[in-house]
Amino acid sequence: MLRSLIILAILIPGFFAALRNRYVALVMYLWFALFRPQDWMWIDITSLRLSMVFGIVLLVPALATGLFPNATHPLSIGMIMFLGSSIISQMGAVRPDIGWVWIDFLFRLFLACMLLVTLTSTSKRVVGVFAVIGGSLGFHAAKAGLAFIVGGGTRFADGLAGAFVDNNGYALGTVMIMLLATAQNMERLVPAEGAIQNWLRRGFYLSVPLCTFAVIGTYSRGGFLSLSAALLVFMMLQRRRLTALASLAAVLALVITVVPLPKSYTERLQTIQTYKEVGEDSALSRPHFWKVGINMGLANPFGVGLRQYEAAYDQFDFLHGRFGSKRAVHSAHVQVFAEQGFLGALVWFGLFAWASIACLRIRARSFHEHLSAADSKLLFTTANALLTSMTGFLVGGSFLALALNDVTWLTFGMVAAVDRLSIRMCAEPAAELALQLQVQAHAHAPASPYYVTPQPEVPLAFRAVESYSNVKAGRI
Repeated sequence: MLRSLIILAILIPGFFAALRNRYVALVMYLWFALFRPQDWMWIDITSLRLSMVFGIVLLVPALATGLFPNATHPLSIGMIMFLGSSIISQMGAVRPDIGWVWIDFLFRLFLACMLLVTLTSTSKRVVGVFAVIGGSLGFHAAKAGLAFIVGGGTRFADGLAGAFVDNNGYALGTVMIMLLATAQNMERLVPAEGAIQNWLRRGFYLSVPLCTFAVIGTYSRGGFLSLSAALLVFMMLQRRRLTALASLAAVLALVITVVPLPKSYTERLQTIQTYKEVGEDSALSRPHFWKVGINMGLANPFGVGLRQYEAAYDQFDFLHGRFGSKRAVHSAHVQVFAEQGFLGALVWFGLFAWASIACLRIRARSFHEHLSAADSKLLFTTANALLTSMTGFLVGGSFLALALNDVTWLTFGMVAAVDRLSIRMCAEPAAELALQLQVQAHAHAPASPYYVTPQPEVPLAFRAVESYSNVKAGRI
C-alpha cells in the first residue's frame, strides 16, 4: 500500500505539472519509461496506458508551441539515418510484421531523444535529466545491491521488465547508469545548502557501490567485463589518474574484506578463460551466433529486418541446430549488422565515434578560462559520466542483443544536449567580457565632441567587399 501511495504522490502532481511545462512532461515520460512504476505498485494501472498519455502530453503541446525535436545536431541526424536504415532493411525482411512494430518503437524513442536535446537547454535541466535517468534505474539496482549484502550474496536470476529483463541485461543496464550518479551537481537542483542537498548527494554517491554489488549479484560475466572496463575508463578520465586508481584499489580491497564474494561467483568468472575446457555451451555458442549474424549481413547487404535475427537464424545456421533453433545473436554490434546491413552498422559505429569525440570536446571546454568553477565542474563530470556509460555498453553490449535499449539512445540525446549547452556556456562569458571592455573604454573616453566610440573590429569573413566583376571592369 505504501508503494502505491508513493507512486501516486509522484504521478498525480507530475501529470498536472506536465500539462503546464514541457520539460516536466519530458522528465515524467522518462521516469515512467525507466522506473516502470506499474511493475512496482500493488495495484494494476497498465490499462491507463500512462506511457502513451505522457508521450502525448509531451509531444503535442511542444509541437503546438514551436518546440520541435532537434534534427540538426550530428547525433540527431545519426538517429534519423539509423531509422532510415531500419526502414530500408524491410525490403529483405524475413518477418516484415515484426520489423514494422520495432520501427514504430524506434520512431517514438527517437522523438523523445530529440525532444530531450531541444528541451534540456540549461545546466539545471541537464542535472535533472541525469538524475531522473540515473535514479530511475539506479533505485532498483541499489536496492538489489543492498539485498545482495544483507542476504550474504543473493543471486539475481531475473532483471527488470522491459529491455533489461534477464540477469545479463540487468547487469549491463546497471553499469550504464551507475556512474551517472557521479555527475550529480546537486547545487543546481537544490540551490540552498542544507540537509536536502546533502542527503541527495550522499544518496547518489552511495548508489555507486550498491549498484556494483547488484552487478555482482547477477553472476553475469558480460556484466563483470562491462563493469571493469567502465571503472577503468572512469579512473583514467580523472585529473589525478594514479591517485584515483590507487583509491579504487584500496576501496575494492576493503569492500571485498567486509563483503566477501561468493565462491560460486569467482568460479563462474574463471570460466571466461576456461569455457572451452569445461565445455560450457553458453560461452561456446556465442562465437557461432556471431558468425551466423555476420553471414546474414554479408548475404543481405541491407539486413534481414529489424529484430528478425531469430526468425532468420535457422536459415543461416551452418551447424544445423547444434545450439537450438531461433536463437538470439548475443551481440548488439553484430545484431545491427545482421538486421540492418552495412548502412546500419556504419551509422551505429559512427554514432558512438561522434558521441565519444563530442564528450572529449566537452571535457576540453570545461577548462575554458572564462567558465565559473561550478560550470567547469558540470561539464567535466557529465562528459566523464557519458563516456563511461558508452564504454560500459560497447563492452557489455558485445554479449547481448540490446541495440535498441532506451538508455543507449537517451545517452546519445544527453551527449547532444550537453554539447550544445557547453558551446553556449563558453560563448557567453567571452561575449560578456567583450561588452565589459567596450563599456570601460567608453567610460574612460576623452570628453571631446570629436571623440568617436571605438567599434569592435569586424571579422574579415564578414566585411563588405566589392565584387570581382566590378574590380575587373574598372568601375572602382
